[in-house]
Amino acid sequence: MKKFFCILAVIALAIATYTQRSRILDLVIEWQKPNVEAVAFEDIGGATTPREEGVEESKDVEEVEEISESPTLRQDVAEQPVVETDSETPRLYDSTTPSLPTEYNLAVPFTSQAPYGVWDAVHEQTCEEASVLMVAAYYDKQPAGAIDIDTADEELQRIIKFEDAFFGYNEDTTAEETALVLESYNYLSTELISNPTIEQIKEAIAAGYPVIVPAAGRQLGNPYFTPPGPLYHMLVVKGYTEDTFITNDPGTRHGQNYSYDQDVLMNAIHDWNGGEVELGEKVVIIVKP
Repeated sequence: MKKFFCILAVIALAIATYTQRSRILDLVIEWQKPNVEAVAFEDIGGATTPREEGVEESKDVEEVEEISESPTLRQDVAEQPVVETDSETPRLYDSTTPSLPTEYNLAVPFTSQAPYGVWDAVHEQTCEEASVLMVAAYYDKQPAGAIDIDTADEELQRIIKFEDAFFGYNEDTTAEETALVLESYNYLSTELISNPTIEQIKEAIAAGYPVIVPAAGRQLGNPYFTPPGPLYHMLVVKGYTEDTFITNDPGTRHGQNYSYDQDVLMNAIHDWNGGEVELGEKVVIIVKP
């Protein structure tokens, strides 16, 4: 009889563990998040952004159509320059300190690419727009934390509308195309770094510049992604520790301050490449005011 009750107890424990597995995962992920104080743009001595100098915050569709000479710009965008990594690439971190901080974190506001939690055909494809929105919110000096869901979804739709008018499409924008959105819609500066190193990404963050990363999503191994994970994904690297990158990953509602092992993230970096993502170029976008 005692053995019977032991078996029942084990079964009950197994059932409880299974039914609560999501909550257990949440607790584990939360426990693993590094406790690195986030630094706001204005606290870094950030310069005034163009948007604060009186530049309008968005364009009408008619104005965008005048900018675009062609309804499809993928071939034109491919001609944009990409900075190649080599031994002479200048350091991004400007400081009298001979070495980078051991850890650093930027106060980049967060939104999921599906602010209302509705993962429909549109919001399955808005990781690029969400990454743009988060970085723009950082430079607009919006408070750290979650962006209001109504505001976030409205702005995602505005970015989609802009892309449709500017490119003639909005899905699966490449690093270069995403950089064009940041420059033409958000009036921010960008630098594309080909074959980036861990040190370069850390230098950018330590200088106060978030880094947008295109990735082969299935190589990230994020347990919150619906299996097998997105073929193509984009996220924001906002901080680092000794061996992890702190990100705002819009692919999950749990993506705020989500940490990836640095080697995992670096291996997953790949551009869209016409859908052959795992063969895509390794390139990141450093976003500056």
